[in-house]
Amino acid sequence: MTQLVLHSHEWKLIPGTMTPGDYERVAIQFGVTLPQSFIEWHKRYFFAECDCSIVRLPHSLPSQPLAEIISNLDWYIPEQLIPLGLIPFASEGNDTGPLVFDTRGSVEKNDYPIRVYDHEYDGELDGLSEIIFSSFSKMLACLTHLLNETKTRKHFEVIADFYAIDPDGAGSTGRPYWESWIAMGRANFEEFGY
Repeated sequence: MTQLVLHSHEWKLIPGTMTPGDYERVAIQFGVTLPQSFIEWHKRYFFAECDCSIVRLPHSLPSQPLAEIISNLDWYIPEQLIPLGLIPFASEGNDTGPLVFDTRGSVEKNDYPIRVYDHEYDGELDGLSEIIFSSFSKMLACLTHLLNETKTRKHFEVIADFYAIDPDGAGSTGRPYWESWIAMGRANFEEFGY
């Protein structure tokens, strides 16, 4: 992939220069284990934006490549969630709160299931959704599919494809979450035309 087109802006991707050790230092600072799949994705390029409408992933600016990762870990809610094994790494597209890697009970460090945490719950586990993606790798596959398919289809039409792409996450425990996105998208389209 040599370029990413979002919101009618074309950004040229610049090869990244960060090392796994740079991410390890951040992980140690916050007492977390970032999955290798996430590190490999994030360090590959520098990029100014990664808002896919349903998920806002952390960008990597050449002048401050880890700033948004640090920002996602350095506030009140992560202070409550990290000791529980939940690592905030991105934001949910409707501003519900952070997407978190769920490391609880996992011995695999390459990838973790992903959940949404509703920040209104102020650190209580009642704000944690079911698993919406079985892994970061599956999330990237779903988001790539979404970005490609929405050139000719509506968002709410494409989201249902996640069930087949990630049957163990989006197509399983995540289905009610994604069905709410589909219903909301369809209602917006019927009322507002977008």
